[in-house]
Amino acid sequence: MRCYSQKLKVKNHSYSNFNSALGYNMKFPSKVTVAALIKKSFFEVKSKANGELLELSGAEGKILDVISRALQFRLEIVVPEDNKFGQKGPDGNWTGVIGMVQRGEGDLGMGFLGMTEERAAIVDFSTVYTIDGTTFVIGKPSPIPAAFAYLYPFQPILWASLAAMLFLMPLVFILLMDHKSSYVSLLLQLFGSCITQALSVKNDSMRSRILLMSWVIFAYIISLSYSALLLSFMSVPLQREQVKDFIQLSNAVAKGRLKATVFYGSIVESFLLGSEQVHLKFIGESIKKNAWYCYNLKPGFHKDIVNEHKALLGPRVITRIFFGSEESEEVISEDTLVSFNIALAVNKNFCCKKELDQVLSRIRSMGLFEKFVKDETQKLVLQTSKEVPEIDDRMQIRVKDLFGAILLLLIGYVLSFLSLLSEILYNHRSHWCKDNCFLKSGAK
Repeated sequence: MRCYSQKLKVKNHSYSNFNSALGYNMKFPSKVTVAALIKKSFFEVKSKANGELLELSGAEGKILDVISRALQFRLEIVVPEDNKFGQKGPDGNWTGVIGMVQRGEGDLGMGFLGMTEERAAIVDFSTVYTIDGTTFVIGKPSPIPAAFAYLYPFQPILWASLAAMLFLMPLVFILLMDHKSSYVSLLLQLFGSCITQALSVKNDSMRSRILLMSWVIFAYIISLSYSALLLSFMSVPLQREQVKDFIQLSNAVAKGRLKATVFYGSIVESFLLGSEQVHLKFIGESIKKNAWYCYNLKPGFHKDIVNEHKALLGPRVITRIFFGSEESEEVISEDTLVSFNIALAVNKNFCCKKELDQVLSRIRSMGLFEKFVKDETQKLVLQTSKEVPEIDDRMQIRVKDLFGAILLLLIGYVLSFLSLLSEILYNHRSHWCKDNCFLKSGAK
């Protein structure tokens, strides 16, 4: 729903239960103009079938509805044309909800607005109704392909060290043991000992026994460690490394692996650009340069905004509503960028801020906002829930999972065939050379 300066009226009713619960029943203006952004699950306006009554829904919409019922006034909703929360422009003028409240186009402003010194200089703020931190949410990393799971137990540097050790040890054996075997023969025997094959190198000297015993212990430890780690990796699917904090997020953005988005017109971008920390400022500059903005979140369509390669920065409560369910395929970071006091923006000429603060104070004491957030979270879970399949295909072994083992087997067969072919050709050449040499010597 896109509304530009559209006025929506909500009829006033007598709600004695709210008045008694909030302990408030005082004279208040009969009509209050509220500047707000229409956001899914936060501030929504719905009309009944007859079109006479417009209903407020969403976590913040319900808060405003409670306030209007308690203070008994009609609502007039105005939506900023630029669809922004409120930022100070290059010309010094304020945009969005904050700008409308400053200019008197709205008595109050609502949009999960954080209190800052710059904003407080041009508008007043009501009593805080919640405190929330800014974090980011990102899609869960995809599993590492199981085709080459036999390479995962050891790090690349350890594989390289083991390969270097394997190629150097035959030389050590030849030098220290005065062994007459060829380098290739010793290499194959030492490699076989690493895969639990018997070692047939024989030498009766004490020096050779110590050397052989050291190698046997080394090969035994390496083979057992590899087997144990391989079983653990095969039992539990491996995931790629998860981005957990803002430093890792900045590094991923710098490498081009991730895009970091923010809500269009939110204060988060200004905070990042003004930060003295290099990694945070880099994220803010990247967002501004590439216009990585999110305009709205809709259930079922947030995959384009939050996935393995895109992170969304915003209030933690928003991430809880959209991505906080147990079935969610996204991960909310535990790192917090900054915490803000969230309140209503109030025009400096508004008459009844004291009465508004008293109602908001009681609303906060009752925990109504937290209740409404939980309600919206549960509603989205029910809307986006899917039937659980009878068979979980993630537990099935597929051909691609065995691709690495099959490839290794094929490579072994090819090498064996080449070795056999080489032996046949060598044997054939030896017989040919022997016959020809014999004929030549007979002819002489």
